[in-house]
Amino acid sequence: MLNITPQELKILMGKYPVQVVDVRKDHEVAQGIIEEAIHVPMSLVNEWLDSQDRKSHWIFYCHIGVRSGQAGLFAEGLGFENVYNLAGGVVAWHQSDYKLIKL
Repeated sequence: MLNITPQELKILMGKYPVQVVDVRKDHEVAQGIIEEAIHVPMSLVNEWLDSQDRKSHWIFYCHIGVRSGQAGLFAEGLGFENVYNLAGGVVAWHQSDYKLIKL
């Protein structure tokens, strides 16, 4: 798993088909989510990953990058090949002047 910056995430999103996964809790996601992300709460990630394409590019994020790092490790343990963690999470995303959308 690689830790990436918000800028690197933007580059990946423009270069490859990616799956961006927000692992925060519902009340955190209610504050906003990265536009192309899907929400899978951390408590469901391990089971959910079991049915996903292991060859896609997977980027996980949370508030500051700790929970998403754990999700990335779960994914690697299941044989996922292209796994990334957004270092600093939505805090770093916001500090880089990127926007979140409301669901």
